[in-house]
Amino acid sequence: MRLRLTPHRRRPSGSSADERQDAVALARDSSEEYLAPWTRAARRVGISWTLLKLAWTAGPVTGIGLYGGYYIAYGVPPNTELLIYFITFTVLSGLIGLSANFIYESTRGAGKEQAQAELVTAIDQLGELILSVRDLNVASLEGGTRRSEAARQLLRRIDLSPDGVALACEELTDDRELGRILAQIDTYRRAGLYSRIRDLNARHAEHFEATVEQLKDEAPLAASALQARFAGEVPNLRAGIPRKEAFIERARAATEQDNPLLLTMGDVEEILGLAFELLTGREIPILTFNFRGSWKLARAFDALETARSRFRLAQAASDNRIRALASWLVEAGVLPYETVPEELPANTLLQRASAAMNRLQRRVDTLQERLRRAPGDREAYQELAEAADTLATAVALYRSAREAVRMLGNTHAELLNAAEAWERLTEQRRRADWQLRLGEGRRGLRIVERTLSLSEEAREAVARDLMRHLRGATLERGVHPGPAQRSPKRPTLATAADARRLATEVALALEPYIHLSRPEVQRGLGATRAIYLGDLEPGMSVQEKRSLAAAMAEEVEQDFSRAAEQLAVALVRHYQVELTDRARAFLQRTYGARPQVLAAVARSQQTGEEGERGPQAISLLSRRPTPIPP
Repeated sequence: MRLRLTPHRRRPSGSSADERQDAVALARDSSEEYLAPWTRAARRVGISWTLLKLAWTAGPVTGIGLYGGYYIAYGVPPNTELLIYFITFTVLSGLIGLSANFIYESTRGAGKEQAQAELVTAIDQLGELILSVRDLNVASLEGGTRRSEAARQLLRRIDLSPDGVALACEELTDDRELGRILAQIDTYRRAGLYSRIRDLNARHAEHFEATVEQLKDEAPLAASALQARFAGEVPNLRAGIPRKEAFIERARAATEQDNPLLLTMGDVEEILGLAFELLTGREIPILTFNFRGSWKLARAFDALETARSRFRLAQAASDNRIRALASWLVEAGVLPYETVPEELPANTLLQRASAAMNRLQRRVDTLQERLRRAPGDREAYQELAEAADTLATAVALYRSAREAVRMLGNTHAELLNAAEAWERLTEQRRRADWQLRLGEGRRGLRIVERTLSLSEEAREAVARDLMRHLRGATLERGVHPGPAQRSPKRPTLATAADARRLATEVALALEPYIHLSRPEVQRGLGATRAIYLGDLEPGMSVQEKRSLAAAMAEEVEQDFSRAAEQLAVALVRHYQVELTDRARAFLQRTYGARPQVLAAVARSQQTGEEGERGPQAISLLSRRPTPIPP
């Protein structure tokens, strides 16, 4: 498409008819618009080169092949009519194929190119958005807590320099000398001089332990990272990164209840990281099991699986509502982060969140009294409005937590009923039918190895949905304020609410292709490990990000041990499958399950058989839900 400048003559409106005046008109030249798809298709197909290959194939290649083959087979050369037939057949077949390819490129080729371009852009922007989520997580904190979280982010990097290790240590402990010691240890680690590391450990162990012991209460994860660095250890790439427990269930709950606050920033990073892995082509192997046999048993099996899925969702939601409440209070500046780290149990979080809400309520009452005395105090009015909004959201989350605990009780009752129905049916069968089958057969419970991945069309569709959301949310052109602004091309997330909405959209985009709502997928994904993305940096090119993801995916070992152990627990506890010695040896040999774990599962099964069978044998409620007063 181009603009054409067209000079033309215009008669003047004055009295002098012989005067002429040149003018220039701007017109839209559409002469190439119709031909553009065809010229583009001609370039992509390479008609000249294709015709040359066709002439070579139809001429000398066909002639020599036909002549030689015919002569070898029949001892005489082929006749002219047969030679003309084969040459004509080859030419017509090639021309038909060339025409079909040309028509496809002229009609669908442009759409395919656009889809590929959007996929590349989506991968690029997902990498930047993961970094933006990490920054938002740090930005939501204040003071020393912000320094601690930033230092922990640094210590997650495998390629962190010795100076970076010293900086992270100093940020965490305010001890420059200890930072210098850790920098020396990291330098020796890079050189493989572990004997010098042991010398430094022995010399400074008392000082280090005293400092880290003070840090454990405020930042236990950061303290663990420092201890690993002091021992000269860094995260193992082949081990991958453990995924956060039940992050998929929380994403589902946030989507179903239209409440993004149920997602923590850690959940957001997990979901974006999963999408990044799948869009870059990673194949994630998981273990599932299915049942084949009597339709009554199959229906009872499906009912039990559905009940287990609903219970797992409710169990994740009950604690996560409390964590979402604490996270909101931290974001609103009402509760210091160091008082509610993620590692705290839910009941402790609830106690501290309730105390913070009570303080906030007293603050609201104080501001209301202040406004009664001075109605024109605009500062007090603004502060009251902000405090009231924060308290209203906190109360809504508190009520949501109470409702989640109520739903947990209901879903637990449904699970018990479904398990009892399954148990009644299985008791009518022979005991041998409910051993874990190791050989061939078509009936019974069987372990299935599956792979979660996205086809080329699915990746393009997910990328298209993601880019549509980003454009609609105007995140592509976001720029952080400040003297050193980032490039306008880098996508940013202005608030934590933007990040949570993006995570729910990503989960919805992935659902039709990998079925995150299915319990076996949730169980399988939870037992896998994510690839290490700590080396992502702002401004990396798309190819660098794709190469990083591919390299990290190749490094992660395909470890089925944890998945096999979880399957063994589920099969024994909920389906009364007998875990024989042969089955344990199979799980250990095939999937690397730990023998001590399998032995503990088998012992629990024997204990259940010796005692009374009943709801206690299949109950998943291993601990009381956190009591939430009205």
